[in-house]
Amino acid sequence: MLSVVLAAAVSVSPIGYLDTFRDWIVGCDNRHACHATTLYPEPTSEEVETGADSIADNAIGMAIHRSAGANDAPHVRFLACYQCETNPDPAGVRGLAVLDKAGKVIFRLKLSAKDADQANAPDGWPLPVDSALFAALAEGEVLDLVDGGDRPLTSISLRGLRDAMRRMDADQYRFGTVTALTERGKGAAYFVPPWVPEQPIVVPPASAWPPKQLAQAELLRLQENLKCDYPGAGLPEPIYDRLDDRTTLLLLTIGCASYNGSGFVYLVDNDGRLRSAIVRLTPSDPPLDEPQTVSADWNKKERRLRSFERGHAMADCGAEQAFVWDGTQFLLVEEADMGACRGSIDYITVYRRDTVERKKLSQ
Repeated sequence: MLSVVLAAAVSVSPIGYLDTFRDWIVGCDNRHACHATTLYPEPTSEEVETGADSIADNAIGMAIHRSAGANDAPHVRFLACYQCETNPDPAGVRGLAVLDKAGKVIFRLKLSAKDADQANAPDGWPLPVDSALFAALAEGEVLDLVDGGDRPLTSISLRGLRDAMRRMDADQYRFGTVTALTERGKGAAYFVPPWVPEQPIVVPPASAWPPKQLAQAELLRLQENLKCDYPGAGLPEPIYDRLDDRTTLLLLTIGCASYNGSGFVYLVDNDGRLRSAIVRLTPSDPPLDEPQTVSADWNKKERRLRSFERGHAMADCGAEQAFVWDGTQFLLVEEADMGACRGSIDYITVYRRDTVERKKLSQ
């Protein structure tokens, strides 16, 4: 059993990371699926000095997704703006034009209703990698979007997109191949290495036993110790649920900060003994300190412990995490991040693990 655990720990890929390039942010997960998305445009120092208007308003956002398969197509999505003064409908996009730094149109494209529907769907609008659109996006400064009557909807900054697409190509080992978005070559698609599947996290089956709860006096003492340190503070809210035949979850949630709450994660055994839960990111990482989660929630149906740490009250930066119980500890199974507080809630997935249920032993 120990050898299996050690093998699993060794084979787990690290959590991905984000890079910001001017007005774009990009990241890839441990399966080399990549995602680039727009940020609210920031002026250059020269533009600030001269008082020039922003080159774009980004009233519609844009994202590019691509999974790691050698022949997987890039997908483009148009996104409704978050916290914008004007909110044109992305579903109304029927045409686009790429402009260079001089304001000259270097590429135009009309969208059908089907194209627009796909560009507004979660999976996005699949495009051939050799599409002239990607070459133009890499060289352009601004992307103008228009409706069916050629009326302007928005302008999107392309500053930084070329570098964001290069990051995607680098993470997926596409440089020099016919599959690359930026530095294309003659190398065949089969030169792109496949993603190697990782061992899934084995989780115990659901239990029909009711949750084991603490005695009311013991729970009250724990709540008193964890309540916020200001007059009139309320007690943390308890959430109980059965994790497996031997263990009950006790999640105590409380909001002491302005927009981030605390989630204290405990375990109760069938004899009523209480202990702090071990919560880790990957199996080789040290346990997280209490409170192990932020703005925590327990999804009973999915059997996932969720944490959402906002870096800003608007939640346009932060980290969303989900953990699963493996019978001994909680392990990270999903994470999506937004590293720049610049008006985007299009969080980028940087980590994913599959789970498989352990079969019950025959009685």
